[in-house]
Amino acid sequence: MNTFTLLVLTVATGSAVVYVHRTLPLLVARTKPLWVARSVLAVVGTLFGAVMLWRLAEVQTARAGDLVTGLPALLVFASAFGLTHVPAAVILFLKQLARRQSS
Repeated sequence: MNTFTLLVLTVATGSAVVYVHRTLPLLVARTKPLWVARSVLAVVGTLFGAVMLWRLAEVQTARAGDLVTGLPALLVFASAFGLTHVPAAVILFLKQLARRQSS
């Protein structure tokens, strides 16, 4: 995957991160702590990003013998972090649609 494709993917998944964390307070029941949902998303995203970096390093060292560093590695981590937020973004979007249709 080239750097431009990674950049596009990172921007798309980054917008999911922003959307989730902006709409989460509006749609989550007030009885549930908001920090729990945000913490779970952050931890899962960080772990998935770390695993994707580890896999990328494995593949790159098998091919070229050197580790991937710099911008591609950062973009892989950021896009993996954002990818974990996409299901939550879809769920929150559907909740917003349902709320708009019921009112």
